[in-house]
Amino acid sequence: MHSIRRLLVLIALLLAMPVAQANDLKDLYELALTRDAALQAAAFARDAGIEVRPQALASWLPHIAAAASVTRERADYDSGQLASPATDCVLGAAAGSQHCYGTVHGLGLNLSQTLWSFQAFSQLQEADLQAAAAQAAFLSASQNLLLRVATAYFAILAASDQLAANRSERDAFAGLLNQARTRESTGVGPRSDVEQAQAFYDATEQSVIDAGNALDDANLALTEIVGAHAARLAPLRTDIPLISPEPASAEEWVAAARRDNFDVRAAQLRMQAAERDVAAQRGRGLPTISLTGASSKLNQDEVLGGNQTLDTIGVSFSWPLFQGGAVASAVRQSRALYREATAVYDSTQRDAEKQCRAAYRGIVSGIARIGAAHRAVESGRGAVEASRRNVEFGTGTEFDLLNAQNNYYTALRAYSQVRYDYLTSLLALKLEAGRLGEIDLIAIDDLLIEAGS
Repeated sequence: MHSIRRLLVLIALLLAMPVAQANDLKDLYELALTRDAALQAAAFARDAGIEVRPQALASWLPHIAAAASVTRERADYDSGQLASPATDCVLGAAAGSQHCYGTVHGLGLNLSQTLWSFQAFSQLQEADLQAAAAQAAFLSASQNLLLRVATAYFAILAASDQLAANRSERDAFAGLLNQARTRESTGVGPRSDVEQAQAFYDATEQSVIDAGNALDDANLALTEIVGAHAARLAPLRTDIPLISPEPASAEEWVAAARRDNFDVRAAQLRMQAAERDVAAQRGRGLPTISLTGASSKLNQDEVLGGNQTLDTIGVSFSWPLFQGGAVASAVRQSRALYREATAVYDSTQRDAEKQCRAAYRGIVSGIARIGAAHRAVESGRGAVEASRRNVEFGTGTEFDLLNAQNNYYTALRAYSQVRYDYLTSLLALKLEAGRLGEIDLIAIDDLLIEAGS
């Protein structure tokens, strides 16, 4: 009996537990990892950027080339030069000369190993920086995906809240309009009350239409990232925790953004790579030292000299003294590109600092704004009730009630939006500091299903 009772209690507890919906924030992010075109493009760009290093390293590795040839040759001899008559020889037009023909089969193998090249050395250093920049750009895209998914998710929730609030507001004004018409028809209320209520009701019609369009646009924005998804998403809890930034100094977050922000890091690496490219272009006009080796074998008729085998090894020195001004022009071009990369780095760093300060301020002020907005909702609800009682007792006007109703729904919409702005600022601050990870998204995902819902 006790076992059956415990089983029934356990079943009741399981049925009472909240069931997470299939398309919550974490699930949508996992979909985005495989479906987002921007992240896929960043991954391919990263893969392509990494390949510059093995290409630059190839200049320091042995180069081996094989060659084979079949040629037909002609040799001219005086008649006295040939010890005995040879086939494929004919008398020439000049007296005592012969033209001899033969086929030559050649095989060769050439080896080259760079011992020193300032250009190749600089290109290898440049390639290392370019590969690191490609990886940093991909990590930036990965973190941005987290923020984009969360922002798109919050946009849908915010649009849903706005639509629900606007519909409730429209229904409330519709009720006040009907009451005003009833009072007018019974001679209790004036015509002006009907016209005022009608004006407020008509204004809400456009708001409902706009909110519906905004919700459709928000769903399309999320679809662009993750593809098809359920129209109903898990809502946000009412009592979300309000956490201040840690560390509590904006300057510390800005310093982290200058140091760890992946966009800043990528721009810095590109600037350093552009600086190395100046040296690489200058190296085009400097000497190159290489170890060379070759082995060749010729199979040919005796009349052409007979079979030959030749093996060589040595060190070659090459110094391009003048190339028509191409090296000087390439150096000037590379310097200009380096200055451009420096300007981009400075701009990226300043933008990261600006965004970091804005996100920090959004968190700090968001906590105060949420409290103020919540108080405004509560006071607005109280004002509506007070105005309704005043109208019923004849101590207030219908216009006062309409204004109180309008102020209440304005505060309700603001309270809904400020909570999403606060959560977005939390993620944006970590993004700018290079610290945003999936664990931060999971922490917010835990706030979406209200206990017992």
